Amino acid sequence: MTVHEEMRRRNVKAKREGVASRTPATWRAGSRSFLLFRFVAQWAGMTQEARRPLHRLTPLRDDPAAVWLTPPQRLRITIAGWLSWSSFGLLWFICWVTVLVLFRMGMMMTSVYGIMAGLALVWPVRRMIMRHLSAKVAGIVRASTPAMGADGTLVSVVGWIRAREQLPEAVAGEPCIGLALACHQKYPGVLETLNDFDLIDEAGQAVLVQVAGARILGTSNVNLTDDKARRLLIASLDLPVGAVATGWDAFVLRDGDPIMAVGFKQTTLDPTQSNLRSPPARTSLGSVPPRPLLIFPIAAERRPTSPVGIGVR
Repeated sequence: MTVHEEMRRRNVKAKREGVASRTPATWRAGSRSFLLFRFVAQWAGMTQEARRPLHRLTPLRDDPAAVWLTPPQRLRITIAGWLSWSSFGLLWFICWVTVLVLFRMGMMMTSVYGIMAGLALVWPVRRMIMRHLSAKVAGIVRASTPAMGADGTLVSVVGWIRAREQLPEAVAGEPCIGLALACHQKYPGVLETLNDFDLIDEAGQAVLVQVAGARILGTSNVNLTDDKARRLLIASLDLPVGAVATGWDAFVLRDGDPIMAVGFKQTTLDPTQSNLRSPPARTSLGSVPPRPLLIFPIAAERRPTSPVGIGVR
């Protein structure tokens, strides 16, 4: 055997041994990759399954509740917005004149500092004005609520919540069925997440409230003072990419809370109340695009109700 053949034989043997020594590690790496892929797929599936009927980040720039306004009411909201910005401009001008007179830095330097301060305040003021106009829209819509009618007609129902599903995380140490939390993505908005529930009136009659596409309109009733509990709550809410919670207050809906729901009366089948033949038909309240179901809190005593099929979702 020549020297070249001997070297070739050794090289082939070394390559085979190297491949054999790397094969188990490669298999282990492949197994880990496969397990990681399967875990991510299962997690994504669980996240999709955990979505509630109402779960969205509502931008206040295009508030769905504004669909309920009449043209004169829309004009009122537009005028209120312009008045708010005019007030900000007037306040900026008064501050500019005050600095110019008291500090005597000259018109050029005063204008430079004034413009810098105005630009720094534009985004906070814009966020404040948007939330003010959203609250004004809610007040106008609430002031003109209709009475109960036939199927497909606009109705308003007052009663107490009877929970069907709860959120996975408690809020302020108490379970709840949904909440509205101030957030910011590209524009100021509100994260709304809510499960379907029953609304019990004074006579004890139950109306199924289907919250898909609804709008929660209420002032904050819970302060999220516990930082750790707040982080756990926000992590469980599955915020959209780029969205951050901007407040420490939230409007929370719990079992037994008194509310008023404004929407469209419908007759639907309730799958949770089934018999041997088919689910029974019952009255429900819901959204009809483009008009969302509206949910308002009312000033009444909270009444704990008997739960029906309560779970966590």
